[in-house]
Amino acid sequence: MPAISSGPILNSGTNPSTTLTVLISNEDLAATAIIELEAFLVPLSAAGVPRIPTAHQLFSLAPLAVSTREVGIAGFPAYEVQFNVTGANVVIDVFAHDAGGNLNAAQRVLQSEVSPISAITPVP
Repeated sequence: MPAISSGPILNSGTNPSTTLTVLISNEDLAATAIIELEAFLVPLSAAGVPRIPTAHQLFSLAPLAVSTREVGIAGFPAYEVQFNVTGANVVIDVFAHDAGGNLNAAQRVLQSEVSPISAITPVP
């Protein structure tokens, strides 16, 4: 699987999201998957302002295992999630929740909606 990105996602409205829940499923019957997850806060105030890394995780996922990861995104007008995955049968879905724990359906990103990228952004 190539590196993938959610692309920038606007975090606006009357109840902006404060937390991302990332659901990762390794649907391979035999191979362990290696997942690198990066989340960025995206300022919209000025062109050329760099994204701010908020999470960088590297972990393995056994065959037929599922993992969830939480990332805080409170207070930013946009965010982006990137993944580098070693494994062919890995499914990744991202769900955003407001401060009350309610799902912000307009901000969810399913595996079928991510975009391939050449590489994830290096985090300093």
